[in-house]
Amino acid sequence: MKSVKNITQSTLAIKKSQFITTLIPCNDPSQINQLIQKYRADDATHNCVAYIVGGSIKADDDGEPSGTAGLPMLNVLERQELSNIIVIVTRYFGGIKLGAGGLTRAYSNAVVQALDEAEIVEKTLVKKYQIALDYHFTKKAEYLMRIMDVKLIATTYDEKAHYTLYIRDPAFLEQLKELTSNQFYCQEIGEDYI
Repeated sequence: MKSVKNITQSTLAIKKSQFITTLIPCNDPSQINQLIQKYRADDATHNCVAYIVGGSIKADDDGEPSGTAGLPMLNVLERQELSNIIVIVTRYFGGIKLGAGGLTRAYSNAVVQALDEAEIVEKTLVKKYQIALDYHFTKKAEYLMRIMDVKLIATTYDEKAHYTLYIRDPAFLEQLKELTSNQFYCQEIGEDYI
């Protein structure tokens, strides 16, 4: 699956109108509305939106003539085979009308330009785990994480060391089992695209 690595913004000026494109990576459909509210500009003439997140697909013209903004933006995402992405094009009207064809080109070009500036990455679905182990295993466990390319998300300490991590290769858990003589706690707590 291809998506953008980071939130990316780009500005395109056409006949005195400003088209500010914001590309937002999003893996969780429940966050779509919150992210749109966060990155839309309340003082803008229009905040047109298109997204493909999981099975959720939407295009919104936000007051522009029907089919001239959201759908052309969505078409760009689909042609580039992107997913888990939200795109918002914020328009500040400059006083010159562009017509239906001009609007369609403007919104499409704004998204294309932003994608050219963004870092596109291949993301894979990876399982997320919570692991707890005794302190005397931490140095060896952390070394194993580094050599097996395990992505550490968070570490907390109380009576044990607790790690939250993404594990691509299940062989890591077998190695950890051997390293600790099976004296560790492990629970799968979800999965995410990384």
